[in-house]
Amino acid sequence: MGSLSERLKQIMTEKNLNQTELAKLAGASPQSVTNWLKRNSMSKNVARIICEKTGYSIDWLLFGLGQDAHTDTNLKPSRLQPITWEEISTTNTEFVEVPVLDIHLSAGDGYYNTEENEIYTLPFRAHTLRREGIHVENLKVVRVTGDSMEPKLSDNDTVSIDTADKIVRDGKMYAIRIGDVQKIKTLIQNSDGSITMRSYNANYKDEIVAKEQIECGEFTVIGRVWWISSIV
Repeated sequence: MGSLSERLKQIMTEKNLNQTELAKLAGASPQSVTNWLKRNSMSKNVARIICEKTGYSIDWLLFGLGQDAHTDTNLKPSRLQPITWEEISTTNTEFVEVPVLDIHLSAGDGYYNTEENEIYTLPFRAHTLRREGIHVENLKVVRVTGDSMEPKLSDNDTVSIDTADKIVRDGKMYAIRIGDVQKIKTLIQNSDGSITMRSYNANYKDEIVAKEQIECGEFTVIGRVWWISSIV
């Protein structure tokens, strides 16, 4: 078939899936499925998840290449089953799945985001969240762009943010928004009500957010960075 939308509809028809069911299978929202069909595009990560769970070839789905049958025998469906916060017990073996959003936070001069689309999910051990006092509904998982937080964070690292933790504690790392620009920085609360934004990379100078910027809402703390996944 000539378009990704047509191939995606073929999968839905042959697997007897509606848009809501496909969204659940992909770990995305129903609106994301609508966007894939309308825009005739999707991320490689979410395409991989769909193909792993339905048995289709990712090259066929994304590019119309080869046969539609899945030929990679090394890929296996995940054995992890998502659960809700209310279902979490005191055991250490349960997992919850947190959506990874198709947005980036800047570890540099700033990154402008216009949409938050789910592309896949990551499993987190429920025991870890309980131990840290973090509720799954307050979590966001996003990617980092830039080098200002090296060596702590590198370009394209993945981080998780606790959006319920917005109180600035000196030296902790936070996702913040200034106007329409979103960044990740270490924050320091100053005695005059201003906040210093500091990078780990010495090539980036400290930035001062004035008390007036905070009071007028130009500066917002999105949440604290509590988890980092890095590639070394």
